[in-house]
Amino acid sequence: MHDRFPVHTHSYTEVILVLSGYGFHTSMDGRCEVRRGSVLVIPPPMAHELDNMEHLQVYVLKFDLNRFLLLTETLKNTPGFRSLFLRFAVSRSEAESSHPLLLTESQLLHAISLIEVISEEFSASKPGSQTVIQTHLLALAAYLSRCYQPEATPVSIQMERILCTVSYMEEHLTEKIHIQELADLVFLSSRQYGRIFHEVYGRSPSSYLSELRFNKACQLMADRQIPLGDIWEKCGFSDNAFFYRCFKRRFGVTPKEYRRNLLNTMRN
Repeated sequence: MHDRFPVHTHSYTEVILVLSGYGFHTSMDGRCEVRRGSVLVIPPPMAHELDNMEHLQVYVLKFDLNRFLLLTETLKNTPGFRSLFLRFAVSRSEAESSHPLLLTESQLLHAISLIEVISEEFSASKPGSQTVIQTHLLALAAYLSRCYQPEATPVSIQMERILCTVSYMEEHLTEKIHIQELADLVFLSSRQYGRIFHEVYGRSPSSYLSELRFNKACQLMADRQIPLGDIWEKCGFSDNAFFYRCFKRRFGVTPKEYRRNLLNTMRN
């Protein structure tokens, strides 16, 4: 890459690994130089750009983070992964300038080896390629998360407090969760908690909780041994009829149609 890559945004998560050359990356986090070993993780809908590039060579991976998280129950709870991949946009006034993850040479070579397998399997498109790609993408995300050591800042500390309440949501999805209950966990009023949560995640706590429940429902639908009529309770919805209405409004299809399409995709 030589020319300026202008300001843009996207609906997917983007991971950029710099192989050689250098340039400057600008986002709401600030402006910083990127060079060999730099890793940028761009969550949607964060706007960003690259400029002043000289022989910049990169790997770019693009994926749906919500679907990716269905592949793992444990990785998303690690501090490194949360800090690197679950950094939702905070307001410009709250943001602090941050530098990308910079890998050592040995770390970079290991990351490249994982990406090369992903690239080869993606191009070959052989039987089992999707499984190999998913496995190596999980390994790459876990490795980068382990390499990431974010500095403690007022914003990161604030985010960490909110993240502990997200963990509580995930662990108690089958229960009725009140916003005040979450606010009490971090010693905030419900109003303060709602404001800070929105600054970190760009949505309300109740909206995020609903998305967690939908993600869990989608994950359970992949298991044909679980009856559709049992899923609503395992995800914390009040009753089956309410679950069906909310699911169709969210995805545009009924749970039965979604499962049929999902199982057909998995079979193919």
